[in-house]
Amino acid sequence: MRYRGEGIPHFATDPDICTFFEVALGVEWIDDIDKSKGNVASDTTFSRHLREALEYLVRERPVTAKQWGQLNHVFFYEDDRLYAYLQDLYDYFYGDRQEPPEAPDPEAPPPDWYWE
Repeated sequence: MRYRGEGIPHFATDPDICTFFEVALGVEWIDDIDKSKGNVASDTTFSRHLREALEYLVRERPVTAKQWGQLNHVFFYEDDRLYAYLQDLYDYFYGDRQEPPEAPDPEAPPPDWYWE
């Protein structure tokens, strides 16, 4: 079964959050995440919801790297790499990180990688 954002706060109730995780953090746009910073840093419902979602993801780690890849086709192949990226993304949007985090290279999966 394909992962569809279960466990991500506001994913099911805020279409902008769903779009952000599926599209802005998706394979086609992730390298342009810096273009989202102005919208994310504003004082809007979207910004507050995204902040809550990222805080929850980093704190609770409810999504596996495999699920993340099923969601937006960006593959980290290891949970630790995914959550390091999400922490860096949070710090870029809401903290003092100056540069956006780098998306993972589109490398081949490890031999034991499979879809659940």
